[in-house]
Amino acid sequence: MKESFVLREEDMVGLAFKVAEILLEESTPTAKVVLLEGGLGAGKTTFARELAHVLGIDKGKVTSPTFILKKEHVAKHMVFKKLVHIDAYRFTHPSESKILRLEDDLKDPQTVVVIEWPSKMRYLKSDIELNFRIIDENIRDVTVSYERNL
Repeated sequence: MKESFVLREEDMVGLAFKVAEILLEESTPTAKVVLLEGGLGAGKTTFARELAHVLGIDKGKVTSPTFILKKEHVAKHMVFKKLVHIDAYRFTHPSESKILRLEDDLKDPQTVVVIEWPSKMRYLKSDIELNFRIIDENIRDVTVSYERNL
């Protein structure tokens, strides 16, 4: 399924609730993987921050993990207990992602893995993909793609 939204930054929380709802409907016994595509400043980290908020994480603690690559946050959600936030911008080859040691995270159905700049990690099966496009300084076009695995 594919849906498009034209949003202001303050509307991202509504999109985050929608994505969380989609993830809750997935019946896969593994972590939920969310891929965030888009140019610099397109809203990927803003969305990750809002999704973290929906999962019960203080959104003030969620920043882009560009230089540390991976940040883990404890979630206070009734289903999801951990958010793993990855920024793969600096990767030049898919093999570099091995340093993230995602194996255990990907097996845990109570974990949500959010990946910014996922093109170097396409070997991962995603539950949902969001593509962010800048329309102007305050408005983004976001395309959400997912399949129902009920």
